[in-house]
Amino acid sequence: MKHMKAKPRSKQKAAAATHATATTPIHPQHEDVWSRCQTINGYAADEIRSVLQKSIRRGLLEEAILAAYEYYATGPEMEELLWRRLEIIATEDVGLGLITAPALLEALNAQRQRIPPGPDRWIYSAHAVRLLTTAKKDRTSMELAAWAEAVTSRGERKVVVEDYQVGFHTRRGTQMGRDRDHWWHSGGSVLLNQIDGLDSRWGDYLLAINPPKKKKGA
Repeated sequence: MKHMKAKPRSKQKAAAATHATATTPIHPQHEDVWSRCQTINGYAADEIRSVLQKSIRRGLLEEAILAAYEYYATGPEMEELLWRRLEIIATEDVGLGLITAPALLEALNAQRQRIPPGPDRWIYSAHAVRLLTTAKKDRTSMELAAWAEAVTSRGERKVVVEDYQVGFHTRRGTQMGRDRDHWWHSGGSVLLNQIDGLDSRWGDYLLAINPPKKKKGA
């Protein structure tokens, strides 16, 4: 009778790992580090982030506030993560619905950072969430950003430099001899979609002292 020689335990582990690799697909770890973190009450951090943003999108104020507080209560790192997400939501989901949202969040965030941790500090986060949740929603800035990336990568659009854009503020325009006269009278100074009722007396004065140059031989 032959005696089987026992394999070292390290080799047994290596063989088992090789077998598992051959039979079980390996799923790479998610690139988002927060997907591997938990909140103070045991929730997946990335899922709380999803609850926050999707509740704000739907105008679900209390659900959004509870998600935000879960982040705040977990600790300073999660509090900062909350604010980075609110900044994104202000442009991605609120957009022109509350065009001042980024500025308001910047002000609230600066004030928040001057307050030590506690009930008063949390109010700034709650107020920011309330502003975004109750605001009208507009996603067209996000769509515009995604459109630019898509049409560029697909070769459907690219930047076109028009002749009137090559003025004396550019190297090529300077080499072409273009000066302030070109800017005033060849399209560079055109300003469309102006506010109605503007006082134009200063612009009229500048146009008067910068008349078009006469062409040579004219």
